[in-house]
Amino acid sequence: MSKSIIITLIIVISTFNLGTVHAEIYKWIDDAGNIHFSDKPATDKNTERVKINPSSISVPAATQSGSNNGSANTPKAKTNKKVVMYSTSWCPYCKKARNYFRKKGISFTEYDVEKLPSRMREFKKLGGTGYPLILVGNKQKMHGFSVDGFEKRYNKL
Repeated sequence: MSKSIIITLIIVISTFNLGTVHAEIYKWIDDAGNIHFSDKPATDKNTERVKINPSSISVPAATQSGSNNGSANTPKAKTNKKVVMYSTSWCPYCKKARNYFRKKGISFTEYDVEKLPSRMREFKKLGGTGYPLILVGNKQKMHGFSVDGFEKRYNKL
């Protein structure tokens, strides 16, 4: 075979092997206690590399097709109701609340009180003694987490 045919074959074959894509995701918390994710590490923050198992990622069907047909299986975000959670990384009730909010499509802001002293001061000022402390709207406060307790407060708004 001629050299040009071999080079052409190599190029064609190599383009078929581009199916595997590698990407890294980084997580960090800013000075205000907000959690950020990016494909590049923050230069001035303590950045943690996030490990994701691609087989565990699920996308609702409405999101995949680009339309929301009001299916009962698709969680709907309730953006008009503000939810703030003061938490820790090790707390099982914080994890339960996080998972519940994500499953139900509820937008929330989370502050890890162990990472920023200012958030710990806020937590204590709000009367926090255990985790999580959840604020629903402007007036509803919840110590700990239970689905029933949260839904009573959340549905009042």
